[in-house]
Amino acid sequence: MNEGQSDAYVRKFSFRAFEGIRKGRLYRLWATSWQWWAHQWERSRAVKILLGFLIFILVMTNLFLLSFKDFMLNTINPETGEQITTNDLLEDNLLALVRGVVTFQTTFSSEGPGGGEMMMSIGGLSIFFLILVALVGSGLIADDISNQTTEIYYSKLERHEYILGKFGAFFLFGNIVIVLPFVLEFFLLVAGLGEISLIQAFPVLIQSILITEIMVLTFASIVLGFSALTSRRLYAGLTAFMFLFIMNMIIPSLAFSEGEVGFQILFDVLTLLLLTSFIITGTTEVIYYPHGEMSNISYVIDLANGSGIESWMVIGALAMYILLGFTIVVYQVYRRHAK
Repeated sequence: MNEGQSDAYVRKFSFRAFEGIRKGRLYRLWATSWQWWAHQWERSRAVKILLGFLIFILVMTNLFLLSFKDFMLNTINPETGEQITTNDLLEDNLLALVRGVVTFQTTFSSEGPGGGEMMMSIGGLSIFFLILVALVGSGLIADDISNQTTEIYYSKLERHEYILGKFGAFFLFGNIVIVLPFVLEFFLLVAGLGEISLIQAFPVLIQSILITEIMVLTFASIVLGFSALTSRRLYAGLTAFMFLFIMNMIIPSLAFSEGEVGFQILFDVLTLLLLTSFIITGTTEVIYYPHGEMSNISYVIDLANGSGIESWMVIGALAMYILLGFTIVVYQVYRRHAK
């Protein structure tokens, strides 16, 4: 400014305190997760088709149960000798549907309050869940590596926040396509069956939510682990799918020999999730079908008799898979950023 010039124009731009709304990191993490989910929903027709098919299967299953409700209610509970109640039907069938998410090659069943699960777990449904999980989650980190967009994230987020944001994105997806449908199914069954005490049925809802949330956490760790190892989402998705699929096809058959179940079964993620679902519902004795319920081969596993496979082994093995996937993600993200 030349000498003698007025500085009035400059003075009117004096410092003023910021009066706007500051967005915290938690908000940015949520915005990142939601933006990814919205983008994935808009760009992927396969996700819409598979999710629509899932809802169709659940609706048809619900209609089937309601159509045969009167016949089932006339059945006698073999354990108590009393007539089966609508609460028994709700618990047996909802939990069977929840377990259908991870029932493919192997199947477990137990004697439920209604004399056993009235409806077979829909093993074929699990293949669609696996495809959805691999299809959607495989690009979460791999796409960022391929497109070299990680630095954009790091301009606003720390590395640990980036990792949490990716897990949050998968959790958002998992709760929409896995947890929410079964919560809605619970209320549909309550409304359709009628004469159900919500207070007595509430624990079934909590168990279903807890089981499905553990499934989401496990899938998130495994799929994101594979996604962090490559820059190609196709490789990550295919590898994650084949890992879950092949392990469930091979290990159960190898683990069963001469009427005994070997510890090899603890390496199969889907089988671990199935066993965990029974542990959550308080069932310690399950019937194991290595080749599905339609086969003649079965074996009773007691998870609390102090011998063989125990509940703590199942939970510990599943926790190791979750921790391993999470560790791979953390290591790969920090290693790449360090370069």
